[in-house]
Amino acid sequence: MHVITDVALDPYSSSGHDGLVQDGEIINDDSVEILAQMALSHAQAGADMVGPSDMMDGRVGYIREVLEENNFPNVGIMSYSVKYASCFYGPFRNALDSAPGFGIKNISNGSGQRRRGT
Repeated sequence: MHVITDVALDPYSSSGHDGLVQDGEIINDDSVEILAQMALSHAQAGADMVGPSDMMDGRVGYIREVLEENNFPNVGIMSYSVKYASCFYGPFRNALDSAPGFGIKNISNGSGQRRRGT
């Protein structure tokens, strides 16, 4: 059995975005740092592979660097494209009752933010 975890900030943000948002702008570098620490905590808990869900620039390289610096060279990093194309991604989005998008108005709630379940 293998354990694959989701590495994402959106479950913990009121905006529903995978990056830290400050004054309406996503802060890439600080977001990448948090995502790398999250991936490390998953590896320390026994994950065999981590699957970042964000779109932050440089995240995969930095996650790899942090994992290797902390003696987790064999923890894999799943690409977002593989995750997105899997049979698990659609049901995951349905379970969250959300649709991706930044600044794109959601027909369901018109907020421009991901819609959370009611």
